[in-house]
Amino acid sequence: MKKYIIPLIFAAGLLFSACSEDRLEIPQKGVIPMESFYITDEDAESAATAMYARLLVQLGTVSVRGTMIYTPWVFAFNLPGDDLYAACKEYGNNDFEAAVNEFRYDPSNDIISSCYRNLYLANHRCNLITDHFQYGESAIKDRVISEARVIRAWIHMTLAIGWNDPPLVDHVLEGGDKPANYEGGQKGLLEWCAKECEEAAPYMRKRNGAADGEAAVVATQGFAYAVAGKSWMFAKEYDKALTDLKKVIDSGSYSLVPGDQYEKMFHIEGDGNAEKIFELSVVENANISNGTQRFRSIWQAANMWCWRGDRFAGLPTEVGMRFNGWGGLGVGKDFADKFIANDGDSFRRKATMVSYDEIITDLHYSNDIKEDGTPMTKEEKYKDPTRGLKDIRGLYGNCMYLQKKRLISAEDVEGHSIWPAQNFLIMRYAEVLLMYAECCVQTGKELDKGLEVIRQIQQRAGIPEANYATTLTLDVVKNEKMFELWCEGCRFPDCVRWGDTAGMEAAGSDIPTLHDHFIDPDPATKTDYHSPYVVMHNYNKETGKRAGFQKGKHEFFPFPDLETSINPNIRQNPGW
Repeated sequence: MKKYIIPLIFAAGLLFSACSEDRLEIPQKGVIPMESFYITDEDAESAATAMYARLLVQLGTVSVRGTMIYTPWVFAFNLPGDDLYAACKEYGNNDFEAAVNEFRYDPSNDIISSCYRNLYLANHRCNLITDHFQYGESAIKDRVISEARVIRAWIHMTLAIGWNDPPLVDHVLEGGDKPANYEGGQKGLLEWCAKECEEAAPYMRKRNGAADGEAAVVATQGFAYAVAGKSWMFAKEYDKALTDLKKVIDSGSYSLVPGDQYEKMFHIEGDGNAEKIFELSVVENANISNGTQRFRSIWQAANMWCWRGDRFAGLPTEVGMRFNGWGGLGVGKDFADKFIANDGDSFRRKATMVSYDEIITDLHYSNDIKEDGTPMTKEEKYKDPTRGLKDIRGLYGNCMYLQKKRLISAEDVEGHSIWPAQNFLIMRYAEVLLMYAECCVQTGKELDKGLEVIRQIQQRAGIPEANYATTLTLDVVKNEKMFELWCEGCRFPDCVRWGDTAGMEAAGSDIPTLHDHFIDPDPATKTDYHSPYVVMHNYNKETGKRAGFQKGKHEFFPFPDLETSINPNIRQNPGW
C-alpha cells in the first residue's frame, strides 16, 4: 500500500527552545541559528513539516511522571463515554484507563495530564511559524502560516471541549510566562477558533477531488471549514456552523466510501481515501528503529485495545497483532443492543463489532480448510478447541460482542509486526455530514438536505431499509452519530453538549466478563460446543470506590496537577 508522504523538506535545524532561559555556554554543532532560519519559502516548508511531525508525536506518545501514556488524545476523548468499557486482564489492571472510563480519575491521571500537556507542546510548533513568518511575502508562506493557524485552532478547540476555558497560547511563550484561563470562557475560545479558521481558509490548499490522497495529510481549506463548523457548533452558534460545514460539502472534494470499503477506512488500505478530511501521515522510514517508529503511530492504543490474545486458544487472521493485545476496549452492552437493533448485519456493524459466535464461525483461521482439502463446517467450528477462549477467567470488560474497529490488521503491521503503520485519523467526512445534519435540526433550516445526508450515511452503512430515517430529528442525528463514529472521540463531548449524561452516571457499576461453557471446569455446565455467557460484576462498589459521572464536575476534565502546581493563574474547573 502506498503511504502518502507530506511533500515538504526537513531541515536539520528545527531544534529550538520554547523559552528564553540562558543557553549553556557550549558551542552547538549542526544547528542553524534562529536568526538564520524562518527566511525562505524552503524554511517555511520545513517548519510546516516539523509542525506536522510534532503533532503526530505529541498525539502519539509522551512520558509524564515516569509513566508512558501513548495516544493520550485517543484515550482521553473516547474512554469517558456511555458506549464502551475500559476492559483488560482483570479489575485493577491498567487502572489509569479504567479510572477515566468510570469517572474515578483525579487531576493527577496520566491520560488527562498527557493529553493536556501534549496539545500545548504541539501548539508550540504552530506558534513558531506564526511568530516568524508574515503574510504577503509569498504564496507558500501565506499557506504555511494558514496551516499553522488552523492546526492551532484545532488544538485550542480540543482543549476548550475538554477543559472548558484553558489558556489561549497564540505566540511563543517566554520562560516566565504563566497564562491564565481564557477570559472569554469556553464559548469565547471556541469562537476564536472558528474565526481563525475562517480567516486562514482562503490561503489554503484545496483538495483536488476524491483521488487527491496527499491532501488528506495536510491541513486544507476543507479541514479549516470543518474545524470552524465544529467550533461554532460547540459554541451553539448553529447558523454559523451550518454555513461553514456546507462549504465543505459543497466543495465536492469529499465523498463517503462505498459500504464494502467501510472497514478499510481504519486500516492502511484506507489511507488518504475520499472520506479523509485530515489524518497525520505515519511514514515508514528505513533509517530509524522500530522503537522510534512506534512513537509515531498508535502503538500503545493498538496494544491496549487489541483483543487479549493470551486468553484465546487461537486468533483469527483478522487480528494482525496476534498475541500482543491487552484487551482494553470493550463494547458497551447497551450500545451493542441498540446497534444490533438498528444495523443488523450491516457493513458498519460488522466493521465495528462482532459477536462471539461470529468470531467462531465467520472470521478466518489457518485451519478453516481441513487436511483433506474440504472446508470446516459450521458445526465443526463450534467444536474446534483451537478457536475461541481457552482461559476460564474469560474476558473482563467484554459482553457478547468484541470490538473490531480498533483491531490492527495484518496489512497494518506488515514488515514490522509491533507497530501499526496506518495514518492517524483526525477527522473524516461522515462527521462533517452528521454535524451539518444536526445544525439543520438546531436551526430548522435545510431540513430536506439534512435528511438526505443522514440517508446517505445509512445507505452506505448498509442498514435495513426499514430503519432508514423518514424525518430529520435530533434523536435521529444522535443515534446515527453514535453508531457511525463509535470510538472516534465524539461520543463523550456530544453527551456533555446535549446534556445526555444519564448513561454515564452508571459507569463502572456493572462490568461484564465474557466466558465460554466449552471450557467450563464444572461438568454440570460444560458443553461440547462453544457456548458464550456473560457474568456481571460491581467491583467498584465492593472495593468502596465511587464511580460514575457526577453532574457539575465531569463535564470537563480537571486541569492537571502538573499545571496548577506551577501556574497560580490557572483556575481549576468546578468540582475538582
